[in-house]
Amino acid sequence: MRRPGSSGPLAVPAYRWLFAGQVVSAVGDQLFPIAVVALVVTRGGDAGELGLVLAARFAALVLFAVLGGVWADRLPRVQMMRAADLLRLVAVTWLALAAATGDPPTTVLAALVFVVGAGEAFFRPAYGALLPTVLPARDLPAGNALSEASQYVAQVAGPGLAGVLLLITGPGVVFALDALTFAVSLATLLKVVEPEHQRAVRRRLHREIAEGFTAVRQRPWIAAVLAMASVQLMFVVAPAMVLLPLILRDSGESPSAYGLVLAVGAAGGLLGAVVAGRWRPAHPGQAGLLALLGWTAPPLALLLQVPVPMLAAAWFVGGAGLGPFNIWWASALQTAVPRELLARVVSLDWLCSLALLPLGLALTGPAVALVGRGPVLSAAVVVMVATSLLPLLVPNVRGLQSYASEPTAKL
Repeated sequence: MRRPGSSGPLAVPAYRWLFAGQVVSAVGDQLFPIAVVALVVTRGGDAGELGLVLAARFAALVLFAVLGGVWADRLPRVQMMRAADLLRLVAVTWLALAAATGDPPTTVLAALVFVVGAGEAFFRPAYGALLPTVLPARDLPAGNALSEASQYVAQVAGPGLAGVLLLITGPGVVFALDALTFAVSLATLLKVVEPEHQRAVRRRLHREIAEGFTAVRQRPWIAAVLAMASVQLMFVVAPAMVLLPLILRDSGESPSAYGLVLAVGAAGGLLGAVVAGRWRPAHPGQAGLLALLGWTAPPLALLLQVPVPMLAAAWFVGGAGLGPFNIWWASALQTAVPRELLARVVSLDWLCSLALLPLGLALTGPAVALVGRGPVLSAAVVVMVATSLLPLLVPNVRGLQSYASEPTAKL
């Protein structure tokens, strides 16, 4: 229910609690990977070890994304989110204790990172499907813009905070603070009252999964973007994720430089999110895909081995291009897909977007050992340009086809 005389998504109590909790939790989400990277890098881990640990989180996302979507369409979504936060709270607390009391083996570290990724796989589809049930359609773009902006604010604050803590203490304290953010998120979710909505009719698990794939297949514009994201994450984002901290280390930079580069990149994303929240282009798909070309800057900067300030500027350009696309894409999915199928489609969005990322993370080390950093990063630049433009050849991608002319999935 909206407060009398008020307007906008923050006037809806359920959204206010969701927003407040996710602002805090988003900071923790940014602390987590930096703590993981710092723990591996400072003990002398190489590209293979770092890629394996980072891949564990995304492997869990891939393995559980579809199942998370099915259960989020079956059960109250707020309950799913509470359970996912509790699971991650336990795993990150265990990581904090392991980092503080000793040097946990890579297998233990990867296993706990995997658990955190599993919780995320159940949380994200539920959250994406919950928003259009608590917000009216006219407030969805603004609500998505606020949520996206909060993510980028966290990406600015989180790495900076992590960098300061790593200079003063160590990864264990960063993990402990991350655990605290999950506790805060869980507390706010206890205040959220989920509106009644039509839930999916329970069938055999494989049929419910198939219904999500059918909804995507009936909308080729969704499938085209998912394929694009999958390739970009494997061949562009994965090498950049693995090589950035290693290149900084080899250049004699401290772990705080890694946090600085990520924070500046998030500032670019925040700028892009603010722009997207205020501007709706006639062809949002086309505008968003052209903006994505900004993500050629990070691998190009790594290829050229530029100084830290220029690396940060490159990440800023990449973030500024990614922000608008994410907002327009989320709003398109939420309006084009029937509510009872939305969590499954959101989970497929995560699955297809992240399916090849663990493979890319795990193979970056062997690829660099085989051909060197230069060819790997050159390929990343070429792939980013080609895959950002190819989806424009698919009908309805330019406009991110609205629900008004969409077919309803046959159940």
